[in-house]
Amino acid sequence: MSDPKPPGLPPQAEAAWDYPLFDAIMGRRSRRFGLGMEMAKGPFRHRSDKEPVGLDDLETAMLVAAATATTGPILAETELPGGMVKTIGKPYPSAMGSHRARLFFTDDHGVYVVKADRAAMTKMREYQERDDRGKVVGFYETCVEKLDDGRMDLPGVEPGVWPHNQWVTNKPGTTLFMPVIDVTKDMIKLVLNLCDSKAGRYARDGGYYIVDDRNGMRPCGNEAWVESGFLSKRKVLPLSRLEKMLSDGMLAEGAFMGQLMTLAMQATGIGGWLYGGFSSLVVLGGTPTCRGLGFRFVQSRSDPFPVPVGRDGVFEAFCPPYHADMDAAVDAAIEGMTMSMDDWEGRGMLKPHVAANAEFDAATVQASPEGVQCVKDICGYILDTFGKFPATVDPIQLTLMIQAHHLDLDFYDAHMKPGAYLETHRHHFRDWHGGVEPRKRN
Repeated sequence: MSDPKPPGLPPQAEAAWDYPLFDAIMGRRSRRFGLGMEMAKGPFRHRSDKEPVGLDDLETAMLVAAATATTGPILAETELPGGMVKTIGKPYPSAMGSHRARLFFTDDHGVYVVKADRAAMTKMREYQERDDRGKVVGFYETCVEKLDDGRMDLPGVEPGVWPHNQWVTNKPGTTLFMPVIDVTKDMIKLVLNLCDSKAGRYARDGGYYIVDDRNGMRPCGNEAWVESGFLSKRKVLPLSRLEKMLSDGMLAEGAFMGQLMTLAMQATGIGGWLYGGFSSLVVLGGTPTCRGLGFRFVQSRSDPFPVPVGRDGVFEAFCPPYHADMDAAVDAAIEGMTMSMDDWEGRGMLKPHVAANAEFDAATVQASPEGVQCVKDICGYILDTFGKFPATVDPIQLTLMIQAHHLDLDFYDAHMKPGAYLETHRHHFRDWHGGVEPRKRN
């Protein structure tokens, strides 16, 4: 007898799943005023007369799934699909399929991380049938790990939170989502693709010649590779431009995750918005009186500010102190790229194509030994010269947060014209909380 299918979702979550896409897109707004809040200044002064109500597990699971759930195998239908096939699909697009955006969140009960890499694929479209929808609850229960008790104590003063957001950020009843981005793994993989013309994915007829534009355009530890012709003298690439290109692309992943969550908010009738207006160093590492997300920082000789490198055992960059040196970090970062399709399937993963494994592996050169050593030389130069990796951007970055909360509709009725919120917001407590309305303040 086969295992029973996972149960479907409760009716209110099914209705949210079936909510029209374009209604969610066109109905998306930043809706900031939640239950229990007070806006003491400006033209919209208002004090909520209701107690804050935090999101329950099902509401949180729906938002988490919209950003990070497993969707199936990545198709990677290109001439040289390479290592991209050997990754797990997510709702948001990711450079080279790395998915090095890790979602953290905090609410009244604790600080959490979504370890989405724990999930495995089971079929081409993970949510193909209606009964599959119940998997979002299992994903939440399996992949969300509690890190700390109690709400993250982000200080409501600058530079932790800029003044215009202090009245609303991280208040009781809110859930604050934080997509934290590691750029080190993709930096290593990008340099490999740019320099290894033998693999031919990003470069042909000689790899790119990366130079240190902060130090007189000198070679980045790659002189011998230029002299041998492995790298082309004609393809000069300044290191700071490379790192900016990388960082811009990687940080977009957090924005994609945030947009998906805000669309899910329209479908579920949850309020909130995506925003900046905070110091990432304070949020990630805290202050002497505030723990933040508890990330480790290192001090490099080339940067006056401490540099976030990871939270031990939770989310760690591919650089020291989590690796002995950059050679070890490179080996760890490219491990999956050199895996055979037989090895990938041996891990219980799915491949999206019908090509024979041997044929696929023969047609996709992952990396040459010369390319790997060239990358190790470049990455070692960066660490030795700047005392950190990468050289000009932080290894771990956070630029956006997404806050979710239950709206106080009285505020919008008092201060905004009709249409400021959707029918899903109007009927949220009827549909999601059994008609039990928020309690009045004492």
